[in-house]
Amino acid sequence: MRWFWTAVVVALVTGIWFVLAGWPAPSLQTAAVHEPTPDPTPPRPEIDLLGETGAVIAPKPDLVVDTRSPNEVVRRIDDRTLELDGRFRITGNGTTDDPYRVSWELLTSAGASIDAGRNALTPPPWVRLVDGTYIEISGYYSTAVRVTLAKHLLLTLNRWDGCCIGLPPTPFDAVDMTMRAPLSMQGLHIFRFGTFRGRLVVEPFEAGGFLLGLYRLEDATFETK
Repeated sequence: MRWFWTAVVVALVTGIWFVLAGWPAPSLQTAAVHEPTPDPTPPRPEIDLLGETGAVIAPKPDLVVDTRSPNEVVRRIDDRTLELDGRFRITGNGTTDDPYRVSWELLTSAGASIDAGRNALTPPPWVRLVDGTYIEISGYYSTAVRVTLAKHLLLTLNRWDGCCIGLPPTPFDAVDMTMRAPLSMQGLHIFRFGTFRGRLVVEPFEAGGFLLGLYRLEDATFETK
């Protein structure tokens, strides 16, 4: 028993001596040597947290301002068909009776040339070509508030309920429409799709370095669902 307590006292004294001397135990010292140094830089997100595709976030490439005039990008295929920049085809004559049938691909292509944060607000020439002409385009339409009649509508490429369902629009895939006559919204489902005609106005609307709007459709008429 005496030897037992002697061993306990020796162990206790030895432990106190290590503490007072500031010598860490061998196991703790080894752990401290192999512990990685924390990175003060916050981790960069690997996915688009606001989107639905899970695509990796990539910086926007450098803008290429196209200084060509609209006439330089036009090739006429026939009496009612134009090819713009070798990529986009539109039919019609741009009049009220025979509007251009334009695609969303043509309208969204302006996103490669416009960045309000860098004061680059000039649309590409093929978009400037249809500015002021009458067009026909199909898409999803909605209102800012729930109403039975609406004269101001938002036409979008993607479905969106204005809050939580669908893909929120950008200035390049949305058209602010002013109807010639109020359109009945009564009894319609949350997602509404249709074809509209009107006079297209291409005019960047910028505030605080952000592009808030680009396309307007004036004197618009509802053609078909």
